[in-house]
Amino acid sequence: MKTEVQKISSCRVKVTVEAGAEKIDPIIKGVRSAFTAQAKIPGFRPGKAPWSHVEKLYSKGIQEEINQRVTRALIDKAYEEVKNIATLVNVENFNVAQGQGASVVVTIDTVPEFEMPDTAKWQVKKMNFEVTDEEIEERMGGLRQMAASFEEATADDVATENDLIAISFTSDLDKEALSDTAKHYAADEEYWVQLREDAFIPELSKALLGKKIGEPVAHTATYADDFRVTDLAGKTVNYTVTIKTMRKQKPATDEAMLTRFGVKDMEALRADLVKNIKSSKQYGEESRATKELCEAIENSVSFDLPERVVEERIYDELSMDPAKPLETFKGDAEELRKSDIYKAAEDRAIRTLRRTYVLLRLAKEREITLSQERVEEAIDRLAQATHLAKKELIRRLSNNGRLSEFLDRELCSVMLEKLLEECAVL
Repeated sequence: MKTEVQKISSCRVKVTVEAGAEKIDPIIKGVRSAFTAQAKIPGFRPGKAPWSHVEKLYSKGIQEEINQRVTRALIDKAYEEVKNIATLVNVENFNVAQGQGASVVVTIDTVPEFEMPDTAKWQVKKMNFEVTDEEIEERMGGLRQMAASFEEATADDVATENDLIAISFTSDLDKEALSDTAKHYAADEEYWVQLREDAFIPELSKALLGKKIGEPVAHTATYADDFRVTDLAGKTVNYTVTIKTMRKQKPATDEAMLTRFGVKDMEALRADLVKNIKSSKQYGEESRATKELCEAIENSVSFDLPERVVEERIYDELSMDPAKPLETFKGDAEELRKSDIYKAAEDRAIRTLRRTYVLLRLAKEREITLSQERVEEAIDRLAQATHLAKKELIRRLSNNGRLSEFLDRELCSVMLEKLLEECAVL
């Protein structure tokens, strides 16, 4: 076979492949023989029908099979001529004829070539999992509130933080003009609320602190522009609020805490707190350090990327966007490309791909590979997340051509974990 490789850009080549009849005719003969052997034609035993009858009945299927097999052979030859293939872009100008051979033009995107950055410059703040006494006491205070009880207030008691109260209120809102959800904010004869920052109406908690049962309070509330109830967003509302019933929060005793959380003593509860805080800090610190390292890698390189791979990654970014831009701009690809949301997705795709190529090359240079155990763990996680059986998940990844991408992503995670240990500084 004859090949000619033409470099189109830094990450794209076109390969013209030509094969003579001596290479192609055996493929054509093999297809015809297979159809003849399997053809079921009335009046003839299997495999004994004349070729003219077989060709007449199955001409379309025969030609499709010939085209498929010959194209595959020519593409395989093109692949032999190109190093570091990223993805197949296009197959065009295909021709095949018995006695004349075949030809095709194959466009291939290649893995980018780049100079490896200095890994010593990738520095991230060292992770700290230490749990302080202040953190333990703060968390313990939260648990005491969770286990707290309430007792009826007296006429002389005043409202304090975290008290549970029933209020009646009126407002200057036109209740009839509001949605059913917004009507609950206009007036009520008895509404229970706990006095804390998120107490139903904006700033209501502050307005009621220090007030007694039966004491009317004038309160002006301004709802945020992005308030969850659209009818009230951005509005200023005048209220008259009265505390009808009040229950004072009674801090939980140690005995109540132990009963509430099912532990044998306060030391055991404290030990559980330390463990939970440390686990939470570890997750947060690892996320923070990994993000810093990824940004350091991305900022240390700038090189061209294979166009088709970038396009596919941008599509992935857009398909995962909660704003659903692919639906919004459906049928208008040009406007989508002009939008800010597309430009943001393109930036994320480019940064992610550059980081991926750097990590994969670094793993190759250091001879770091995925263990079978790590592969199994990764597949288990994705199977749980997608609610698919492992075999079905692998089948879908293979059929979609995403299995190697999935494994590359996991290998990048392994490489990042090793780099985090190397790049951590005080």
